[in-house]
Amino acid sequence: GIYGLSGSGLDIESMVKVGMMGKQSEYDKMQQKYTLNEWKKAEYVDVYSKVQTFNNSTLSQYKMSSNMNARNAEVNSSAIKVTANASAPVMNHKVEVTSLSSNAYLMSANNLTRYNNETGAAETSSTAMTLKNVLFGKISADSSGNVTGQNVDGTEIINAKLKDVAFSFVVGDGTTAISDMTDDEIKSHTVSFTYEELLGSTSQEALTFNDLASKINNLNTNVKASYDSINDRLSFYNSDGGSANKIEFKMSSDTDTEEVKNPAGSTTAKFFNDLGLKQSINGTLYGIGEEGGTTTTTATETVTEPSTDPETGSEITTTTTTATNKFAAGETMTATGIDGNIRVDGMDYKTTDNKATVGGITYTAVDVTSSAATVSVTQDTDAIIDKVKSFVEDYNKMLASLYEKYDEKQNKDYKPLTESQKEQMKEEEIKKWEEKAKAGMLYHDDSVRKLIDNMRDAISQPIDGLGKYNSAYMIGISTTGTKGQLTLDEDKLKAALAEDSDAVYNVFAKLDANDSSNASKSGIAQRLSDVMVDGMKLIKDRGGTSTEINDDSDLSTLMRELQTKMSNFKSMMKSFEDKLYKKYDAMEVALSKLGTQLNYITGGQ
Repeated sequence: GIYGLSGSGLDIESMVKVGMMGKQSEYDKMQQKYTLNEWKKAEYVDVYSKVQTFNNSTLSQYKMSSNMNARNAEVNSSAIKVTANASAPVMNHKVEVTSLSSNAYLMSANNLTRYNNETGAAETSSTAMTLKNVLFGKISADSSGNVTGQNVDGTEIINAKLKDVAFSFVVGDGTTAISDMTDDEIKSHTVSFTYEELLGSTSQEALTFNDLASKINNLNTNVKASYDSINDRLSFYNSDGGSANKIEFKMSSDTDTEEVKNPAGSTTAKFFNDLGLKQSINGTLYGIGEEGGTTTTTATETVTEPSTDPETGSEITTTTTTATNKFAAGETMTATGIDGNIRVDGMDYKTTDNKATVGGITYTAVDVTSSAATVSVTQDTDAIIDKVKSFVEDYNKMLASLYEKYDEKQNKDYKPLTESQKEQMKEEEIKKWEEKAKAGMLYHDDSVRKLIDNMRDAISQPIDGLGKYNSAYMIGISTTGTKGQLTLDEDKLKAALAEDSDAVYNVFAKLDANDSSNASKSGIAQRLSDVMVDGMKLIKDRGGTSTEINDDSDLSTLMRELQTKMSNFKSMMKSFEDKLYKKYDAMEVALSKLGTQLNYITGGQ
């Protein structure tokens, strides 16, 4: 409205504000109640998060036999390494390494010569690192895409096309022999490059040895490759060891017709031959076909040698067929891993990775032994004691955090601030006020109290089905003070372990296989885990697991109801405010009319 025309001098805005004060006070109380519930919900969420972390991350380690029943294993030989898990019996063993396993592993022994592809001369430039410079002496392509030239052994390339395969071989890892592969399997395991890829183009640089290694590594086989640019060496290995895992390379075949000569297979074979590949078997290098090595080739040569008959003295000719040391087009070369053997207490265990796990002990072979070594398994008392100490600290920390919430009293003098109060305060003042107002949200809360009581009961009650050492107290863990803090008597713990090596593990992790829900038969770590799960359910039902109010918890339901009530009340306040303005509008109009009438009667005097 437009006020002041009547000359009444009334402050209508202030009058409306005064008239709204009662309603605003009611709304502020609802807002404060909502804020208190919001803060309380945040406290429940904080407790839920801590309990969940304690259960999932902390308690789980105290139920593990590897922690609570730790073992030490020592061996009197540098040829073997040993580790023992909790299931390993405390006793001695005899172990021998009769042979080491090996992966199929090939290394190039030769530096590769690079060539100038225009002159065919050997290239000494360190920049000439492409496959093209190794594979071809002279090579060029005309505008029609015809390729001519020579590979490095002088074999002519005539009328090959840029899109033709110039370098190709199939890779196998022994899981399926190349000879047994289907056409699709061979195709999927093929490494090939066209002349265009090797020569390069305006849109692509010529390929390098790293490109070759990447191509092999992306085939989805166990055969991997790497290129050492510093020493100019290529190597190939099967990531799995043992005789069943191999490196198989099958060279592609040549194309030789009256019109086209494409020596792709010969080019590829020449490359592999020039590598001078040797197989490394446990630190010893073997050439292809050498005795002791496992690398062979299907390519053969026939050798005829004259000799003398030792009985008659007459000259004879002997013809033998032997494996050559060369790759050849269309042929397959195979390098095979070898199996190892570890003998434990007289029993032999075949190994493909120089490891064998027997009776809870993992034996790792480093070298062949000259005689049987002795492995001694003992209880790792220090590690177990450290774990019990850690448990006491973790338990006390969790319990103290719950008591902190439970015992913190509310500040009755500090209520949530209204919007009008905040407008009159500085930001730092608001922060300090709310810190005090948020205190004690879970003071003497039933859910927190129940969680505390159940934690303390889980520690104090004995465990059914155990002998002498049937409680936390019997292994040195006792309660002190009024708030259930634990202390540890290390001497008592050591004495328990000395008498019963399984005492700690049983007290902490025992679980009745037939009745896992029976708390009286469960170890204290398992009991506490059950307590945490029950506590999380209580807290979830009361306050939810997040600060959002879209869950079915009691507080979320209450806060949604408050939101609806506050929204309706705001609508009512707006209607009430409108009525006040209409009332004062009418009063102003009436005063204005009255003034006009008075002026008329008095003649304006």
